[in-house]
Amino acid sequence: MKLFLKIPWINSSTINQYLATFAVNILSITHGCAIGWSSPMIPYLKSEDTHLKSGPINATEASWIGSAITLGALVNIFIIGKVADYIGKKKCLIILCLPNLAFYILTYMATNVNHLYAARAVAGFTGGGLLRIVPLYIGEIAESNVRGKLGAYFPLGMNFGIFLMYVLGTYLDYHTISFVMVPFVLLYAALMLFLPDTPQFLIKKHRDEKALKSLKFYRNCNEKDSQNIDMIKKELESLKINVLNHHKTEVKLKDFTEKASIRGLLIGVFLMAIMPFSGNMTILSYTADIFDSSGSSLSANESSMIIGCIQFIGIYIASLFVDKFGRKILMSISCLGSGLSLLLIASYSYVTSIFEVPSSLSWIPIVSLSLTILLNSIGISSLPFMIVTELVPQKIRETSVTILMACMTLFVFTNLKVFPPLVEVIDLYGCMFIYAGFCIVGSIVTIFIMPETKGKNLFQNHES
Repeated sequence: MKLFLKIPWINSSTINQYLATFAVNILSITHGCAIGWSSPMIPYLKSEDTHLKSGPINATEASWIGSAITLGALVNIFIIGKVADYIGKKKCLIILCLPNLAFYILTYMATNVNHLYAARAVAGFTGGGLLRIVPLYIGEIAESNVRGKLGAYFPLGMNFGIFLMYVLGTYLDYHTISFVMVPFVLLYAALMLFLPDTPQFLIKKHRDEKALKSLKFYRNCNEKDSQNIDMIKKELESLKINVLNHHKTEVKLKDFTEKASIRGLLIGVFLMAIMPFSGNMTILSYTADIFDSSGSSLSANESSMIIGCIQFIGIYIASLFVDKFGRKILMSISCLGSGLSLLLIASYSYVTSIFEVPSSLSWIPIVSLSLTILLNSIGISSLPFMIVTELVPQKIRETSVTILMACMTLFVFTNLKVFPPLVEVIDLYGCMFIYAGFCIVGSIVTIFIMPETKGKNLFQNHES
């Protein structure tokens, strides 16, 4: 399969890399819809209008619906890497559409809250697989000059899906949403069938001819141009040396105790923690409830759509500038800006709990939360997966990514599970003050400790 398209703002050699990334991220969008599903649906499930035979859900049940998606993700993070070693990342990405499809079928058929717990856990299987496989897949097919931009499209796709679900949840009823989403999942599976596996996987399986064809596809190689063919063959030989040497090298415990490994893992744990504890995932999962509690003059559904749209814009901005300005500066701006915005909403929420605030100030919640989401999106939400892949030494990369993704999933579960009951104890402003503190600490770590990884070769170690 060869596509020789001409798009003015995309280098001809990277066109198929963009197309493959677009195809992969259709599933990111449909999974983003599964993530965002809880925000418009929880208020409905709490209401007397709920279709559940078990009746309206309470705060504890809502917290399980919000957090159960991380349990399936945690399980699959450990499974999917091993499966990918045997069947390749392409086939894994196709398989991952099945639990996503199951989520929409199960939510449609659900008649009690236990069915929804199961549906959300099943959806997590797709999420855990995407977190584990997509950054590696993009890293393997992309040239270094566009790897950052293509990597940013993964969170961009997921957050567009969250926004899309906010819109669908506003205008469509509970059961109609499943009918709308299923065709997109099937379209994704059909498109993925036409993509070749990554050159690295084919090299590892000693399928050199297919590896060459795969590399030609992902470099959009014109077979009539002998110079391009020579460059592709040289790149293939370089990949073979790196992949086969890595494949022969046994990973040992001492590899994790080297300076570069320790530094990479510690920064990786920080990046995985700052994502959920910056408040972004809580806001996105419980948007409607948060706006209802914050005193916003807008309806919960209107606020949700605004937040989802801003999230999408923020990550798109990150995709434009990540390869120009680098990862470090965007992460620094993101952490510090998010922290200050969260301080604003926390302070406003605290004041409204004591005094009656004039209606002329009712714009503060939507503006401050919008700023939080926008600033969070340009770094905290969009870059950690990419940075981790580039930061950890190549020899221990796959094992380290598995460990770090598992840590992130546990952090997300803890955050989403604890938030609803915690709000009842320390109120919304207390939670927002905690999130603001995490972001400000994150900005210090990012500015003074985290190295820049822009333009780094994925096969080199990062000592500086």
